[in-house]
Amino acid sequence: MHPRPPLRRLRRRLLTSLGVKGHPAGIPFIHDPGYRQGMAGVPMDAMRGERVLTWLLEEGWILSGEAVRPRPAAVEHLLRVHPQGYLRSLEDPAVVGAVLGVPLGPKEARAAVELQRLATGGTIQGTRLALRRRGAVVHLGGGFHHASPERGTGLCLLNDVAVAIRRLRVRGFEGPVLVVDLDVHDGNGTRAVFADDPTVYTFSMHNEAWDEVEAVADRSVAFGAGVTDEAYLALLEEHLPAIVREHRPELVIYNAGTDVAEGDAFGDGKMTGRGILARDRFVVETVREEGCRPLLVVAGGGYGPTAWRPLARLTGWLLSGEVLELPDEVTVALGRARRIEDEGGGRDTGSDDPFDWAFGEEDLVALGVPEVGEARLLGRITRGQVVEGLERFGILDQVRARGFTDPVVELRPSAGFGPTVRVLTGRAADPPLVEVRLDRDGATLPGFELLRIEWLLLQHPGAPFRPGRPPLPGQEHPGLGILADVVAWLVTLCRKLELDGLGFVSSHFHVAALARRHLSFLRARDEARFRRIVDERGERGLAELSAAVEEGRFEDPTTGEPLRWLEVPMVVPLSKRLEEHLEERGIR
Repeated sequence: MHPRPPLRRLRRRLLTSLGVKGHPAGIPFIHDPGYRQGMAGVPMDAMRGERVLTWLLEEGWILSGEAVRPRPAAVEHLLRVHPQGYLRSLEDPAVVGAVLGVPLGPKEARAAVELQRLATGGTIQGTRLALRRRGAVVHLGGGFHHASPERGTGLCLLNDVAVAIRRLRVRGFEGPVLVVDLDVHDGNGTRAVFADDPTVYTFSMHNEAWDEVEAVADRSVAFGAGVTDEAYLALLEEHLPAIVREHRPELVIYNAGTDVAEGDAFGDGKMTGRGILARDRFVVETVREEGCRPLLVVAGGGYGPTAWRPLARLTGWLLSGEVLELPDEVTVALGRARRIEDEGGGRDTGSDDPFDWAFGEEDLVALGVPEVGEARLLGRITRGQVVEGLERFGILDQVRARGFTDPVVELRPSAGFGPTVRVLTGRAADPPLVEVRLDRDGATLPGFELLRIEWLLLQHPGAPFRPGRPPLPGQEHPGLGILADVVAWLVTLCRKLELDGLGFVSSHFHVAALARRHLSFLRARDEARFRRIVDERGERGLAELSAAVEEGRFEDPTTGEPLRWLEVPMVVPLSKRLEEHLEERGIR
């Protein structure tokens, strides 16, 4: 779980020990913990920026504290793009909800506006740093390119890129600016802001146009649905170099949206991670070859739990000049939790009261107040500790970002199948969002004690299944996309309880396929069966493949017998002796 860093990174660790700080390779990163709150009802991974930062910190590419925290954009800067009447309209939850596509209360609407105002401040900070340092800067947020001066749309309330450029003009920067917008959706709002400004060239490649606004310095390329690596890169090579040569920008702002990736929740592209990195490299190398050094990268769109990966590949390449291997999501989640513990912090409760000293459950016990018969998870962990863990791993924040703004955490005692942790919407009639049933297990691997997941449910009630993503066998609602963070939280529980590993029984093939990134098979024959099914899947999607296995329609190509999937044990080994045991059996 913690590979030794290559020698090229030891310098960063040495600088850390000496207390020396500074942005490696001249690349500052802009991010704020407030970004993790997300926007209610929007399926963007609110932890995307934190996942990227955690990986960079864990691998030693940046030092703790090097990320620049922005300030919310001042109203005077917002007014340079958005008129006062429009900004006032954002005080109406109905207006904000219409832009985000979900009904919102006053609290959720205000939080969405505050988040985009903060991210706009991040983009402003990014343009300042890029010009001052005459180099690349990465903002792990921003890219709200659909917002036009008097109208928000497509999840975008404020056009951060436009606000940042207008601020630069007021501050005396007169050089040509190029906005390269490669989010899968049209950069229509930015184009509208600068429609009459020849000094700001807007270049957007997208699946389809969102309007018919013509601009004096613009090129819009629509490539349709299902674009592949080869077709996309050919279009980019055809257009971008000529634009850069003609416009001669002194600042480039690059919207590196990753929603062109295959499987993105809001996109319809078919690009691979390799293709997206080739896209990003081509943009950076093209503007550098033409002599433009100031470059700001904004995150743009990217929806789903793996949307952080293309952005991480880009940042890794910018820092190292190499294509770096990324860890799995559980490793990143564990690294993030470890960093919070090392820094001695937990979740900011947001309280403004310096004397907010409410006693917690453990405080009361220490003071001699008897417990009121509350259940403890596995006999040791209180509900308060469960809530703290769910907060620390961002699980509750991600639930809130999906529109469940007041989740309720229940800890139920064992009824013969282990104690249960449930996260509920707060409405009595709703099914649970999260349900985890756990127990100690000393029988699956004699001589080792595991924390066994008896039951795990992560679901988003009320959300529709996306086109091309039909329900999996036994699935009633779409998933929440937080499996990696939940597994990482359970791994820390194992360590707290000094257990050898985290155990799980996959009763369906698709469950094993989803967990395979995080868990290992305990038996070599199960690994072999899994490989045979994957190798013979053909064009089947996961839902179709799992259904075929379940119904006995998937045959072993060697024997002709149905390849069944019957309660296959899997494990995350945590103790050294369990890792060695699995290696001896040829499993790891």
